[in-house]
Amino acid sequence: MREGRGRRSALFRAFLALVLVFPPDTSSAAVNCATPGRDGSGSLTGIVNTYWPGTATAAAGTASITLGTSRGAAVPIASGDLLLVIQMQDAAIDSSNTDSYGDGVAGGNASGSTSLNNSGKYEYVRATGAVPVAGGTLTLQATGAGNGLLNTYTDANGTTTQGQRRFQVVRVPQYLSATLTSGLTAASWNGATGGILAIDVAGALDLGGAAVSVDGLGFHGGGARQLAGDTGGATTDYVQDSAKNYDGAKGEGIAGTPGWIYDAVTATTIASGTDYPNQSATINGGTQLRPESANRSANISSPNNPKHSRCNRP
Repeated sequence: MREGRGRRSALFRAFLALVLVFPPDTSSAAVNCATPGRDGSGSLTGIVNTYWPGTATAAAGTASITLGTSRGAAVPIASGDLLLVIQMQDAAIDSSNTDSYGDGVAGGNASGSTSLNNSGKYEYVRATGAVPVAGGTLTLQATGAGNGLLNTYTDANGTTTQGQRRFQVVRVPQYLSATLTSGLTAASWNGATGGILAIDVAGALDLGGAAVSVDGLGFHGGGARQLAGDTGGATTDYVQDSAKNYDGAKGEGIAGTPGWIYDAVTATTIASGTDYPNQSATINGGTQLRPESANRSANISSPNNPKHSRCNRP
């Protein structure tokens, strides 16, 4: 399995999340590559990944993860399966209603973050036990201390100082050989899982002349609403109450999920049930105003170079 090092940007573009996993140089391998070829061969179409949300924080070094109900291909986890564990949202921002919004730098353009935390960190692990599609406790083998996780993965709801923090576990099918088709896709990101297409191919991968696209299946843009106006607000605002009937909605990203988002799959604006953090007693959620700045602060690509689980063919 060949792994691109430091390529987290492909996982965190607002409208594109695509990972293709191929055989690696075996000399640097640390663990066996699960069970290569266990999913057979064939033409790939539809959703081939199954996605489970992590429902409790999993610390580095632990060999188990608590998972919620899955979605996607509806294939349960079996011992020997190859899995991708990835922190989707974890960044922190300055959420004050000033030009320090985002990276905390006064006089800036209200973009960026104060800390990426573990946003975008990921690793491949080997399942050592079964988990049904309804979820449960995953046991695993990885390359961290004691063959546990290399990284810490956090699940937490949003607060007044931190947006929601989410990670997921993705079953990566392992093919002997495969041919891509234009019907190959991913489940859309829903605030907990999805937005990723990942496969492992032990032998020949035929691109089949297909254009595989996952456009619109990643982080959501700000939701468009027809508003009648409201009281309050100023031209100097950088953030406003998500319940206010003015200003545009911010986009979603690694710093959390705003109150109003656009679902490209259904072409509708929906209420997310969560919000960006804020540091003002008079502002409920950092959703409204300056969506271009918030998009940059939320949808930045993490430059950190993560260490990945490497594997070799037995």
